[in-house]
Amino acid sequence: HSTAPEDEKLLTKYKAGVEYVDQHGEQRGALPKERRNLRGRINEVLRLVDAGEVDPESLYVAEMRLLEAIQHPIDGELVKTVCQRDVKDVMGPLASWTFYWDRHDEGVFIGNRGSGKGIHVDQVLWSNVGKNWRGYKLVAAWPKGAVSNSICKTFDDQLFSPPLSEAKVQALRQAAKIVLLRPGDVYFFSGGTAHTALCVSEGMGLSSYESIVTLHPLHSGLCMQTCDRSSPCWLEGAMPRDEFEDILEEAVEQLEAAAKQFLEASPGVEPDSKASPFDPPLWSELRLQLRSDKATMRLLQEHFAATVAQCLCRSPFVRENASSTLKRALRYLTNGRGLESMQSPERSPSREPSSSRAPPDRAAVARRRSRSPLRSTTSI
Repeated sequence: HSTAPEDEKLLTKYKAGVEYVDQHGEQRGALPKERRNLRGRINEVLRLVDAGEVDPESLYVAEMRLLEAIQHPIDGELVKTVCQRDVKDVMGPLASWTFYWDRHDEGVFIGNRGSGKGIHVDQVLWSNVGKNWRGYKLVAAWPKGAVSNSICKTFDDQLFSPPLSEAKVQALRQAAKIVLLRPGDVYFFSGGTAHTALCVSEGMGLSSYESIVTLHPLHSGLCMQTCDRSSPCWLEGAMPRDEFEDILEEAVEQLEAAAKQFLEASPGVEPDSKASPFDPPLWSELRLQLRSDKATMRLLQEHFAATVAQCLCRSPFVRENASSTLKRALRYLTNGRGLESMQSPERSPSREPSSSRAPPDRAAVARRRSRSPLRSTTSI
């Protein structure tokens, strides 16, 4: 197969999983160990198609991103996402009021009718916020715990494409949600439970997602079970503990940013921050409405306190790396000095050092995470 000059540039700029359905109905990736070899993966899939071993309609491009990290055009963060604007950017400083929000490895998914992502659970028990730009896609997700684990063990990496077997029909009856995504939809779902997706419209489907863990204690609590083999939600193939501590390092940094906002300004307002020239007026208006909603702000603070307390209790890593600023914010909130006292003279900026530890090397963290062999097994 010849390669046009413009295609040659794409092959050396991007990486992606190229997946297909084998003769046993299981989804497989071409050359799974050659993660940076997009050319080789494409050639291997084309070879299988030419040999009549693979239906070309089942081909699915998963987790497409840049081969090398670049600075994001909005905040300068080192990223491999091909997207120039994300849901995280819409939220601005309010994005700090989450346990974790990653767009470094944001993946793009491309497929035709009948292709999709087989049953799986993400390597980390997080959630995902996605954008569906083109095409219609069916998504099914199952309840966490025993039901999810059973579905994964029975139908691991299988697509739910018609005609469905009776076993798959019965499995779908156990799903927590079955949703039709339309062009332009933004969607939120848990990657920490069994889920699958199927492109169902004519023409190409195009979507992407950002991994996120909200401050709701159920979400952060599920994420903290990622490496806990005693958890009913644990499955073989979860992220190794040393790599998960890289995730926790970023989570602690995120919690500290929220704590600093709370102590020195207010939720969703960064001290000494200026409006970004990239923000459309609609984004600024949305954030203002959220910050003006006292019930929402109070709930955010309650969830922040619950998540920080939970993490300090359950994680030696978080206890070791939590700063005095983070612990001070937790004391304020657990003593009932939250929203109502935000303008109190007592709420002067903290003179305590924000942390006794060196700030994390984001580039080093990104390099360690990008080497994980499990990065290609997430989401839809």
